Amino acid sequence: MLDIIAIGEVLIDFTPAGHSAAGNGQFECNPGGAPANVAAALSRLGARSALVSKVGEDQFGSLLHNTLLRSGVDVAGVSVTNEASTTLAFVHLDEQGDRSFSFFRKPGADTFLHAKDLPLDRIDSCKALHYGSLSMTHEPARTATRTAVLKAKEAGVLLSFDPNIRFALWESKEEARQHILWGLNYADILKISEDELSFITGTHDIEKGSLELQQQYDITLIVVTLAEKGCYYRLAGQDGYVPGFKVKAIDTTGAGDAFLGCLLYKILESGSSLQDLSSRQMTGMLTFANAGGALVTTRKGALGSMPTTEEINEMIESNKTYNDEKFRPGFHFSPPSNWANDPNGLVYYEGSYHLFYQYHPYSNKWGPMHWGHAVSEDLVHWEHAPVALFPDEHGAIFSGCCVVDWNNSSGLFEDSHGLVAIFTHADTHPESGQPRQRQSLAYSSDKGRTWHKYAGNPVLAEDELIDFRDPKVFWHPQSGRWVMAIVAGDHARFYASDNLREWSLSGVFGQGEGSHDGVWECPDLFQLPVDDTGVSKWVLIISIGDNPDCPEGSRTQYFIGEFDGKTFINDNPADHILWLDHGRDNYAGVTWSDLPEQDGRRVLIGWMSNWKYANETPTGSWRGAMTLPRVLSLTSQNGNVVLTQMPVREIERLRKETVSWKAVAVTPETPFVQRTDHNLLEIEAELDVRSGDEVYIHLKSSGQDEIIIGYNPADKQLFTDRSHSGVTEFHPAFASRHGASLAAVNGQLRLQIWLDRNAVEVYADHGLVVLTDQIFPESPIEHIEVRTQSGQIVLNSLKLHTLESIGIPDGRNEA
Repeated sequence: MLDIIAIGEVLIDFTPAGHSAAGNGQFECNPGGAPANVAAALSRLGARSALVSKVGEDQFGSLLHNTLLRSGVDVAGVSVTNEASTTLAFVHLDEQGDRSFSFFRKPGADTFLHAKDLPLDRIDSCKALHYGSLSMTHEPARTATRTAVLKAKEAGVLLSFDPNIRFALWESKEEARQHILWGLNYADILKISEDELSFITGTHDIEKGSLELQQQYDITLIVVTLAEKGCYYRLAGQDGYVPGFKVKAIDTTGAGDAFLGCLLYKILESGSSLQDLSSRQMTGMLTFANAGGALVTTRKGALGSMPTTEEINEMIESNKTYNDEKFRPGFHFSPPSNWANDPNGLVYYEGSYHLFYQYHPYSNKWGPMHWGHAVSEDLVHWEHAPVALFPDEHGAIFSGCCVVDWNNSSGLFEDSHGLVAIFTHADTHPESGQPRQRQSLAYSSDKGRTWHKYAGNPVLAEDELIDFRDPKVFWHPQSGRWVMAIVAGDHARFYASDNLREWSLSGVFGQGEGSHDGVWECPDLFQLPVDDTGVSKWVLIISIGDNPDCPEGSRTQYFIGEFDGKTFINDNPADHILWLDHGRDNYAGVTWSDLPEQDGRRVLIGWMSNWKYANETPTGSWRGAMTLPRVLSLTSQNGNVVLTQMPVREIERLRKETVSWKAVAVTPETPFVQRTDHNLLEIEAELDVRSGDEVYIHLKSSGQDEIIIGYNPADKQLFTDRSHSGVTEFHPAFASRHGASLAAVNGQLRLQIWLDRNAVEVYADHGLVVLTDQIFPESPIEHIEVRTQSGQIVLNSLKLHTLESIGIPDGRNEA
């Protein structure tokens, strides 16, 4: 039994082949024709395919017949006529390899296919029948095609239809439309190009047009091809975009046919009905089809250039390397490979900023923790350094901090100063089998290049505490000793030491205070001035682990109050909760130690992910990135002291080109739309929202992915919506809209937006509200749009800065 029969034209494509010595254009003779190409693609992959068509009793007809045989296509249904010559098509290619056609088919042998030529018994017993519209341009082939389709429908055979519009072969566009609409009535699978969809439906909206066709003609699966961008599919209650493959195209002839042949092969191979295919299966099948179509564009000709399964799989594998880097951030820090989470050991020492971080060098998922290491001179451009701390006999290396022991209070340095790391050793108690977490030291005398574990480790243990981790240490000049803030499940503890080696408990805080939606982690404690009042307050930062019942997942809260050298006292009521970031992806943030006094800044960086889905993000061989470094400040807001945060000024050095606008009115009828060729952007916007409804800033990709940053003046809500931001299906909680309360002062809204390949950070009202979110768009952002539903929004000022990519040199192999 045949897997599939294709019915329709088989012809000769004459494709450009350079010029003669005299400068005349030369053409190469290549067998083709859309249905024949589909049959050849299927046969090349191992399916049993046949073609039903007619060729002329001429040299070209013989060439086609022999080529199909060599391609493994069953040609029992390919008959010969002397009533007309074999159809010829001259292909004209532009610089991108895109085509236009000239046909010699008045008439062509393929149009003389009669109903009596049909192998109806074979059609009745095959698994699928594929047909197009070009075999319906003239009689008798039109009747033959319709007879075959009706016979297949009656027999319950899967029907595949490709309109493959060529207006030059029709008497009129309206005639073409009517016969295509007839074909739609019987199709189970429709493969259609973007332009063809627009012609048939009258809309350029792919999703709307495909939905219209599906509802009107009850087509189970519709696939819209988008050239090099990939394709869009609609199947029953699901739809989605599947990205294409980047190749150097020399001839796109036959690419759509190869795509369809590959898709039909995978559908038949699955053995499932179309309705039972999952989104994961569809993505896999269409990725295979996209690769097959892309491969054909790298070769001359059509029918003879169909790819093998091995070639397609090789392209998919090689593309994984590209996909690994597709979401690699351009100006956020990320590890060289494998897994990274919490920032650790942030310290400035002798001209360098050090960023240590939780690192698993052998997997892209969380595992035995090491300390990765990177160094920067400006908080923007980083260089990877060798792994600093490895697991040892005391366990894995969990989070912690670094300080400069300027006066050698630890006694670990010889008449000098150096770096001391204080971190959590995590292992299992040998007697109880319970997790055990103890605090230990390591030190470096060579500016953090190499590290030595302290021989007396661990230096602090509390046997009754299971969750006892993430020490953050600082020098407290008022008491003349070192202070450690550390967390223990549901509270923070404070210890004091004269030498970093011996610690005594001085206070506890937190039971019943703030949020306890998850385990407390990664504390930080520091003092900041409040505006220019001359008053200072202490800030205690606490991160909260994931709670399955909370859609927000892991996040970070902070407290404002006093620290007396022993414990923290909260200024606010116990149930008053302050969130550091209202996005989904800022966790475990801590600040740099030992910034120079003349710098005067308190700079924080966080892990840009969320424990709810951190192990599943679609970044390939690496996983995990950091937020932008931010300067923290305190300000008084409606009688309450709150944190503000803005990216460090050094980030502005990445600006390349700036385009600006002023006083732009935005209405529902006149949105602001700007195209960009850059996917690393900083956007500064000042909006007057007094006379408008909700305002939306759309960051849209070529593949219809979009991130929406919006503001509702009535509800006073700023939000980010990443529901359709690209790859979201890896976890049900990822696609979401979320935000925070923000009053636009005097109707004016000020936003600063940083867009990276894998993230968007939104700072509103000078950092009073911040939203940090990962995104995974299938293709780069290409459009920035500002829209409103009603009324008028005024863009008082809009600046669009394109940004340089930092690149991160790898110095891990240096001595």
